[in-house]
Amino acid sequence: MLRRFFKTNITNETITQRLYAQIVAQARQRAFYSDFGVPDSLDGRFNMIVLHNFLLFNRLQSTSQAAQALSQEVFDLFRLDMDHCLRELGVGDTTVPKRMKKMMQVFYGRSDGYRSALEAEDRHAELTDALFRNILSYNESLFAAESETRPATSTGEGRAGALSAYVIACVDGLNTQDEAAILAGSLSFPDPAAYI
Repeated sequence: MLRRFFKTNITNETITQRLYAQIVAQARQRAFYSDFGVPDSLDGRFNMIVLHNFLLFNRLQSTSQAAQALSQEVFDLFRLDMDHCLRELGVGDTTVPKRMKKMMQVFYGRSDGYRSALEAEDRHAELTDALFRNILSYNESLFAAESETRPATSTGEGRAGALSAYVIACVDGLNTQDEAAILAGSLSFPDPAAYI
């Protein structure tokens, strides 16, 4: 009895790690940084991980209890990964909680913005605007030392439109993906290079 209980926990942990690894791998696709104009920086990669986390959580919202529990487990792993990343960068113990609070605020703000855009009448236009503001022209640094400043950058809205088309394809694709497959640890994302 106890053996089965612990075996289930290990399986759930493995599935969570597998899903999060797929999210991170997709967020690091070279095309986002070389073709779409996402800043190739810790902040740029963070914003892409946030976006792909959102895509999974958006797919699993209002579904089964198991799906919602899995969403929470992936989110918890994301938080742990960001905490670990900050500590690896040498951010002090007293500063990490402040940075984490800001990062989670960014996560929730982005998620709300993307969700609202996808529910809009012209979801492509609204999403293009949200992605341009939140990823392609985002100048705040969550990872830099307090004394560091980041030069302002901005990428054309044409690339934001291409990123919007990719995100919509992800949403539509994930909506057709079998929930059981996702709960087993399998995600299917389109090739971003097809949308640039």
